[in-house]
Amino acid sequence: MNDLSNFNVFTAPRKKPEIISKSKEVWLYTRVSTKGQKDNYSLEIQNEESEKFAREKGYIISERFGNKNESASSDITRKEFQSLILKVRKSPKKPFAILVYVMSRFSRTGGSAIGIVNDLVEKMGVHLIEVQSETSTISDEGKLTIYSKLIEARRQNHDRLAHTLPGMKKFVKSGHSLGITPIGYDHFGPRVVDPNMRGIEQKIILNETGKKLKHAWDWKVQGMNDVEIRDKLLVQGVNMTTQHISSMWRKPFYCGIQTNALVEGKAIRGKWEPMITEDVFLKVQRILDVNHHGYDIIQGTDSRPLVGTIYCPDCGRKLTGYEVKKKRRHYYKCQKCIGVSIPAESSELSKLKGANNLFVELLESYHLDEKFIAPFQMQIKKIFLLMKARTFQERSENEHLIIELEKEVETLEERYAYGKIEEAVFQKYRSRKQEEIEKVRSKLEETKNEISNLEMFIKKSVEISQNISKYWGSGNLDVKRKIQKLVFPEGIILSTQNSQYLTSKVNSIFSLKLDFMRTSGDIKEKLLTENDEESFLVAEGGFEPPTFGL
Repeated sequence: MNDLSNFNVFTAPRKKPEIISKSKEVWLYTRVSTKGQKDNYSLEIQNEESEKFAREKGYIISERFGNKNESASSDITRKEFQSLILKVRKSPKKPFAILVYVMSRFSRTGGSAIGIVNDLVEKMGVHLIEVQSETSTISDEGKLTIYSKLIEARRQNHDRLAHTLPGMKKFVKSGHSLGITPIGYDHFGPRVVDPNMRGIEQKIILNETGKKLKHAWDWKVQGMNDVEIRDKLLVQGVNMTTQHISSMWRKPFYCGIQTNALVEGKAIRGKWEPMITEDVFLKVQRILDVNHHGYDIIQGTDSRPLVGTIYCPDCGRKLTGYEVKKKRRHYYKCQKCIGVSIPAESSELSKLKGANNLFVELLESYHLDEKFIAPFQMQIKKIFLLMKARTFQERSENEHLIIELEKEVETLEERYAYGKIEEAVFQKYRSRKQEEIEKVRSKLEETKNEISNLEMFIKKSVEISQNISKYWGSGNLDVKRKIQKLVFPEGIILSTQNSQYLTSKVNSIFSLKLDFMRTSGDIKEKLLTENDEESFLVAEGGFEPPTFGL
């Protein structure tokens, strides 16, 4: 009974069956970090050496992946790398191995890469072979060497970042841009790929597309949605998807602000020409506040057309709308402030007027007595003519300024030609002068538009303003919104407790009508003479009659 030899078979360790592929097929993965990379790991060398290795070892390269620039700092974001791993997993006929010229080309993520390689070998029976050293995961020793090389690639990446990061931070904090320049700008500098755009110092210049995109921001402030803006840009020769337009609104770069992660949470003014002012950028952000994705949200219905136009008197937020289905009544309310709520329409059962009815009354208050129409039109004409004279003077001054600036550029070129100044100094100051010239030319462009038939234009503008409440009452939701944006471009506050609107900025022609009515008083007729003072000039930002296509 002391003989235990019969039990020896149970003491031998059970070997896990090895996954052995008899296939001679291998797949090849190649990669460089940047488009302009010129080193010993170029795509051409990786392909040539891998093909030579395969021929010598009797392998057949049946599929190729990569062969382009992809950063190895993250495995998830590399499309070609993910395509390789996914196909290995799904393929019923798996390759014997994946060839990589050197391990740093496969990945620089360290532990994450080791996990991927372990799955390839242990679960799928697919080996990894480094062509340069002929090291592979076929043996345990080779597997450990491969893992060590992946860790070393991760360490090299970390050391390189630690060395370059302080310089990158200093570069960004000095007002320069790091990374891809957004649409609308040309990027010149020492490290750009295009040889025609290389220079000693970084220069980011607003190009012709950028000058057209500038209008898109104005249209957004005016209330246009992204689809309308896309169509208008297309007419001007700028082809952008609504997704690209939507992402543009959230980039402070366009107002000259640097928000790179390297500035450590502190925005910095950049050294490039802003496409728009900071004020315009912030106005667009307020418009987008209702939707974090940047798309236009139309919460209103025909029953609640004022959603997006009326604001809370307490917190300043836009009022939202809702419906009490049992009563079949619509309301406006503030989602933050308690008690700020008002029905959309008046009711016979309640003395409280509805917000829509109050809005119609407000529009009706801009109706001018018929006897004042003719003198009012005369007053508007005087304003237009006065503004035209001022515009003409401004254009003349700007044209003269451009001539002077161009002369200064010619003087710089002459001094440079005779060797009186160095090239770096010449390029620096010529660039500044050219930027000044472009700014002045932009101002000239803004004063180009002229009205061909002034009399008809004024008559139509007054006619629309006189019947604005009727247009609003009979129009569909889109027309109502356009009228609201036209008359009150920055919205209007609704005091729900007092049932009245508190106006702030009003379209110039409506503001003029109110002033006209106040100064008219009980005078039976107000006629203007050539010697009248320049009254009613209340339009600080220019004069914008209601011409929205009604």
